[in-house]
Amino acid sequence: MGAFTDTARHPSRAGLEVGPPAGAKLRGAMAEPLYLAADIGGTKTSCTVATEAGEILAAARAPTPVAEGPEACLGIIGRLLRQAAGEAGVPPEGCRAIGAAIGGPLDSRRGIIYSPPNLPNWEAVPLKDHLEAEFGLPAHTENDANAGALAEARFGAGRGAQNVVYLTLGTGIGGGIIADGRLYRGTTDDAGEIGHTTVLPGGPPCGCGKRGCLEALVAGPAIGRRAREKARAQPDSLLWEGAGGDESAIGGETALHAAQRGDAAALEVWAETAEYLGLGIANLVQVLNPQVVALGTIAIAAGDLLLEPVRAVVRREAWPRAVEAVRIVPAELGERVGDLAALCCALNEGR
Repeated sequence: MGAFTDTARHPSRAGLEVGPPAGAKLRGAMAEPLYLAADIGGTKTSCTVATEAGEILAAARAPTPVAEGPEACLGIIGRLLRQAAGEAGVPPEGCRAIGAAIGGPLDSRRGIIYSPPNLPNWEAVPLKDHLEAEFGLPAHTENDANAGALAEARFGAGRGAQNVVYLTLGTGIGGGIIADGRLYRGTTDDAGEIGHTTVLPGGPPCGCGKRGCLEALVAGPAIGRRAREKARAQPDSLLWEGAGGDESAIGGETALHAAQRGDAAALEVWAETAEYLGLGIANLVQVLNPQVVALGTIAIAAGDLLLEPVRAVVRREAWPRAVEAVRIVPAELGERVGDLAALCCALNEGR
């Protein structure tokens, strides 16, 4: 599994992958409320039955049929939720609520989805109403990055903190903000979009249409682009070795492996990445004054190769009192974040 991209599990049972029967776990959990949760992505959909404490009792997963349109996707979501409930040995209506984490833009309060980049043609799809009508349960939807922030604050790196920022660092940059113990969405559900703040005016173009966005400088594709530039300028670099001499194969993971071996060109790539990311985080620290900034995906893979120089940039750029108060750490939930994020949508109850 690559360190810089989201990957789906290999499907089974004619496209469905299910978790193990809950068995004794379920018998011990029946006294506490259970929740249905759906993590809906452009590659796969994962549906679970879970407890308030974050224990996943059963799961069902399948590829998301994006090309077939929203109706087919809604059909597989309902099928997977029922499959997970069956594996857990409970009727769906025996659960307390449904949580759904999905890419934005969306209206989280009304649960209407407006064509996320990974789910084209989802124009004004009433996901909340659909789930409530199908299952007769209250349903709560949330932007997946915001839901990830809820999960890291409740179960992961932000446990015990009231002010937490969570950043996903993969093929794109997403973010979520927990302020005074509550999710901050902003006026139009657009809060936390640090990936599209300008860090380098006139810099490389971003997919959002602007230039010099943080995403265009530190996301996986941006790291790969700089690595290829460095490789062309330094033909003896280990970047070439890691790509088998094929420039198009030089990417973020190639740069990471070469840097871990001390390659000068690759280390330059990571130094530049840390500078830009540190500037973005310093702005967050200055504005939001959080206790924890939890970084996912790329930061987890790169570890101190990225984190230590990022912290140094933040110390240089943000006020000392704010710097002293914040911990910049890897996110803790790993591959569990999607399922727990969807659960947190239900636990958050639309707040």
